[in-house]
Amino acid sequence: MVMIMILGGIATPGFLRFQDQRRVNQAQYLVYQALRSTQRQAMEKRQQHQFSLRDRQGQLEWANHPSSVDPTRVTLWQPLTSGVTLAREDNTLSNSKGIYYVRFDFRGDVKSRLGTITLVGSGGRLSHRCVIVSTLIGALRQGEGHNKANGDRYCY
Repeated sequence: MVMIMILGGIATPGFLRFQDQRRVNQAQYLVYQALRSTQRQAMEKRQQHQFSLRDRQGQLEWANHPSSVDPTRVTLWQPLTSGVTLAREDNTLSNSKGIYYVRFDFRGDVKSRLGTITLVGSGGRLSHRCVIVSTLIGALRQGEGHNKANGDRYCY
C-alpha cells in the first residue's frame, strides 16, 4: 500500500502538468480556428468582421461579429477552455475596454493592429501558447513559450 502511495505521489504532478498543457493547447487551437472563422466570414459576407476576446470573471470568452457592432453589445460569447487565462506578457492585439480584437475586411486582410494573444494555464512560461496575427494580408500562426526572448516576446 505504501509503495502505491509513493508511486502515486511521484506520478501525480506530471499528470497534472500534462492535463494543464492539454487545456492550453486546446484553447490555442480554438482561438486560432475562431480567428480563421472570422476571417472567412468577412470574405463570405463581404463586410468587415471582428474577432473579440475578453476575460469575464476569470473565464475567457470570444465572439465573432460585424465590426459595426460594438463588442459590449454582442450577446453571443463562446467560452474557451476553463483553467486557461491570458498571460501577463505578449498580449499585443488591439485592446479596447478590456476586449482584445482583430478586424478583417471583405478580402480577409487585417484592418487593426497586428499582434499576439498569449494563453497560459497554471504552468510557467514554457506552458504559454500563442496565436500570432503576423501580416496585414491576414496570415495567422501558432507559437509556443520560450525561456529566452525573441526581441521583446517570449511566445513565438
